[in-house]
Amino acid sequence: MEQTYNMLFRSLISRNKILLELFKNIPDKLLNHNVNGISENSKKVKEDYIFVAIKGEKFDGSDYILEAKKNGAFLIVANKSENKDIISTNKLSTRLIYTELLASFYQKQPKEIIGITGTNGKTSTVEFCRQLWVQAGWKAASMGTLGIKIENVLNKSLIRSSKYNLTTFNPDDLYNELYSLENESISHLALEASSHGLDQFRLDGVKFSGAIFTNLSHDHLDYHKNIENYYYSKKRLFTEILQNNSAIAINIDDVFGKRLINEIKNKNHIIYTYGQSLDADIKINSIKQNNQNIDLILEYKNQIYNSTIGMIGKFQAYNVVAAASICIALGIDPNLIFKSISYLKPARGRMEMISVTHNKSMVVIDYAHTPEALNYVLKSIREIAKGKIITLFGCGGDRDKEKRKSMGELAKENSDLVIVTDDNPRTESPVNIRKDILKGCPNAKEVADRNKAIHYAISKLKKNDFLLIAGKGHETSQTIGIETLPFDDYTVAKETIKNIEKVRETF
Repeated sequence: MEQTYNMLFRSLISRNKILLELFKNIPDKLLNHNVNGISENSKKVKEDYIFVAIKGEKFDGSDYILEAKKNGAFLIVANKSENKDIISTNKLSTRLIYTELLASFYQKQPKEIIGITGTNGKTSTVEFCRQLWVQAGWKAASMGTLGIKIENVLNKSLIRSSKYNLTTFNPDDLYNELYSLENESISHLALEASSHGLDQFRLDGVKFSGAIFTNLSHDHLDYHKNIENYYYSKKRLFTEILQNNSAIAINIDDVFGKRLINEIKNKNHIIYTYGQSLDADIKINSIKQNNQNIDLILEYKNQIYNSTIGMIGKFQAYNVVAAASICIALGIDPNLIFKSISYLKPARGRMEMISVTHNKSMVVIDYAHTPEALNYVLKSIREIAKGKIITLFGCGGDRDKEKRKSMGELAKENSDLVIVTDDNPRTESPVNIRKDILKGCPNAKEVADRNKAIHYAISKLKKNDFLLIAGKGHETSQTIGIETLPFDDYTVAKETIKNIEKVRETF
């Protein structure tokens, strides 16, 4: 929902200390210039735009300054330049300046914004926060991997997809959407804060009033290079972006969660910890997995709360408690929150279940694409599976190669049959990706075509068996080479089961 309005450049920078300092010496002629928009893409620049030249992995914005000027840019911002017509950021990141400009241009944001960061659980947790707020009577939204989710007047979910399928939106989309949400009277927003988004300063202009740290494990090391860099990018949300007196919820059972608590405990925030640890503020006393639900016993301020949540996976209990913890930290009545969690529904592609009628087997679709997430899901299924477990998964191309073998090992260790297939190979050789996985599970069945792999896996299901289709979850496309094709695990599985049931009915 592109906003069309303008403002004086003087007004735009007046709201922001960083921008005031950067542009303190520019002439009045520029200060009194109308700003119609801001872009990092020279092709999107129009008359009276600001162009910010950002150096990315593939392109350097400085190479497109002339094109931006030709298209109507009245002001150019770059990292370093001898040209007096270009504002140099010098030590400041051009990405940071781009974000601050956009946040100031699209000035409106929902009143209460919570950022959720961690390796696993972000998508489920933002959705649980949204649902809890809706139950409490607020107009709320979630933003992240699944796009933007809002409840409309008929209590039906409305989803707006992200243009670029990113966990944390690009700054131009993000701040434009925040403006739109505030215009739509959204008061509460839960937002996924990815390590890439935090590292690239995309979220520095968001007026967060709270944050959640879910956990941290092996992921994205192709980008961050090591676990310390990865942790630091997550930590930025709490140490550099959050406003003073913010509400914070941290998983105290996670090693990095404990570390984070120690590193921010002297900051001016309201911190609530959650987990099974005796030191947790909101303590998980018991998680009992039943067939398709979880009995949860929680303790808060020496009071016991019993809930049953309609989903599977102990890790989902952690996501539920994370959402409950931040709501309580924000000052919502604990009794209301602990009653409300029984009504929560899982997010799309997160432990999503499909029953196979004829033999009482079960298909589970989950986004698990890291070793830890795959381990959590398989352990959860093992607790309730009466039959065998079949695991079907692949690994993405042009991404972290180190995790492939360990994911193969985990699948082998926790499954009766492993089927290795393709999962967004992108420009990398699918054969090589599967070889990397098979090093960890050499006896696995290899079926390259994901559609055929799902058909094969479902055909192998016997009474009370479980099939886990992991890695893509909510995704509705498959990227092979540079081509992106429609593909949805849930739809393929549902259609396959339907066809099998039809064939059985004719005999």
